[in-house]
Amino acid sequence: MRNLLCMVAVAAMALSVQGQDISPILGEWNEALAEQGLGIQIHKVEFMVDPNSTADPMGRTVFASDRTLTLNTRWVPNDPRRLADGNNLTYLQDPNYALADGIINSEPIIDGTFETWDTTTQCSNMPLVKRPYTGVEPNFVLGLVFGFPADPFQADITTTGFLPGFVFDIIAPNGSQYILGATFTLNFVDENGNPSDINGDGYVDVALKEVWYNDAFSWSTNGVGGIDIASVALHENGHALGLGHFGTIFTNSSGKLHVAPRALMNASYLGVVPEPMGTDHAAHCILYGSWPNQ
Repeated sequence: MRNLLCMVAVAAMALSVQGQDISPILGEWNEALAEQGLGIQIHKVEFMVDPNSTADPMGRTVFASDRTLTLNTRWVPNDPRRLADGNNLTYLQDPNYALADGIINSEPIIDGTFETWDTTTQCSNMPLVKRPYTGVEPNFVLGLVFGFPADPFQADITTTGFLPGFVFDIIAPNGSQYILGATFTLNFVDENGNPSDINGDGYVDVALKEVWYNDAFSWSTNGVGGIDIASVALHENGHALGLGHFGTIFTNSSGKLHVAPRALMNASYLGVVPEPMGTDHAAHCILYGSWPNQ
């Protein structure tokens, strides 16, 4: 199955941009999921982009103006449908795609970003626990793309790892040229196919998350000579925990890039960010300040 990543070329398909032009490929995947009767669907995918790319369909003078802080989906404590580990959230990494640039082992770096979210954020009572990779295929969304089976409930968050650039062209036009990382959110649906909210908190119940990184870019461990792995992984794992994009990114009259406020969860990569910043802490407190009492 994994050899498909080296052999298959797939035409890019449209993805929704600013709420328009809903992606036909995501719709096709959800139709396939409905036929499987698993009670889950793809809710959305968030990108972190390279602001220097001219291929980004969202590229404009104002690159982003986000004020969401948190997503409209949330994890449900002790949710039996995802084989929850009590009130913990679990994650695993697929070692088969751990190498960035073919030489950098990203697994300990990404482990470190989960540790950062677990220990440095304020108001958090929600531990993150790593589950071992057992050899059973864990990459559920990737399996939808290439038609191989995967077990979706081995962990709450699956880090697929570093994939060839053409895979990102599947989910967005020219995505290989500007998407650094992508986080898929899958939610539970009821027997009628409607998003579920079993605990009545007003948010759609998250089933699982899957995180991809784009190996068409050059990567580094310190932001020198390539994109900093930890900064992008911290951002993507913020999405995995339920944080949204935040901050306005724009250029002034001289063309210089600015951001207000600076945050780990800015939609574009703007250099090394070693840990969550003020707004990121606030969003994390909204989500987990009273966990597991939602």
